[in-house]
Order: sequence, then C-alpha cells, then structure tokens
Amino acid sequence: MSIHNINNMLTAVAVVIIAMALSSCMRDNDHDGTVRNDLPLEQLRDGDLLFRCGIGTQSQVVTKLDTADGTYSHVGIAVFDHGKWRVVHAVPGESNDGVDRVKVDAVDTFFMTSRAVHGAAMRMPCSPAAARIATHRALELARQGIPFDSHYNWSNHNELYCTELVQLAYEKAGIDLAQGRSTSIALPFHHGNIVFPSDIARNDSLQLVFKF
Repeated sequence: MSIHNINNMLTAVAVVIIAMALSSCMRDNDHDGTVRNDLPLEQLRDGDLLFRCGIGTQSQVVTKLDTADGTYSHVGIAVFDHGKWRVVHAVPGESNDGVDRVKVDAVDTFFMTSRAVHGAAMRMPCSPAAARIATHRALELARQGIPFDSHYNWSNHNELYCTELVQLAYEKAGIDLAQGRSTSIALPFHHGNIVFPSDIARNDSLQLVFKF
C-alpha cells in the first residue's frame, strides 16, 4: 500500500471517528453499565435541564470539539410523567427499533454509569407555568417521533438534535436558553454553527440543582 493510500485511509478513519462522535450527541455504549440509584431525584422539578458527559472516546472527541467549555456532551429536559422522573432527549443509537428520534427515558437510566461519567441538573428560574409549557412541548415532540438530526441543521426543525430540542421547548415558553451562543465547526461533513450543551449550560440564569 502506498504512502498516499495510507494517508487517505487514516484521514477517512479520523473523519469517521469524529462523525460517530458528533452523531452520538452524545452517548457511549451501555456495556457493563449500571443504573445510578443514589441520585437526589426528589430535588428535581419539571423543566430542569439534565446534562451528562460520557466515558468513552466518542464523548471525549465531542467535548474537545466544544472549544468553549467541553464539560458536557448531551442534554435533555426533565419531566415527571406517570409517577416517575423521566428525561426527554434527542439521541441516536439508543432506540429499540434502530430508528433515531426524540425519546423519553428514566432519569436514572439517562445517567447510568455507561452513559455518564459525570452529570448535572440545572434549573431555569421561571414560573411553574412556563416550565410546564416547555415540558409539554418536549413531550409533544417525543410523541410525534421527531427524527434525530444527524446533520445538525439549526434552521430546519423537522429533525432535532439534543440542544435544539431543549431550546425549542423553552422557546415555546418565551425563554432563550442558549442566549444566541453557538460554536463554529468546520469539518468535512459539517460546516456551520452547532449549539453545544455548554452553549446552554453557560446561561447565567441557570441554577445548579445537583451534580455528580
């Protein structure tokens, strides 16, 4: 194999790794993962934002691409539904039928050890009515089966990625979570701005509920 072909192969591998990282938005494999039973879920309120960072290579690449603050690689919105705390989030690779879409998971599963090396719950200090509007909107999008946005296109909401989902949910209540922040990305498969979880986590109005 020529040096040229080797270089092309290495470049292709690098692009695939980064693409997998972004399209994980941002999850890791569930092998040997356990559900966390020590989270203070009683402190949650409807509309709290749940941030996590995974433990694998994919999440590490994502957080490195987030040059502003790569603390978290994924975000969802908490809702008390059918007597249990759940999280609505847009994520690929975690569906039972192989179709990537907005979905609803139990919070302790969302934070299971194979998906989160650390995480946090943060609260937007808004009225309970505004929080309900946001959670109802998020649940509505989940029930509609909105596909995951693997192209990270902020201008088209027919498909959604994680930050796009929570931003839209709160916009329904008149609240701009990202406050106009985004991160410019120039990769072979994506050119443009992406709203990373840190672009939302840096909202100066958010209050920490708990972290681990």
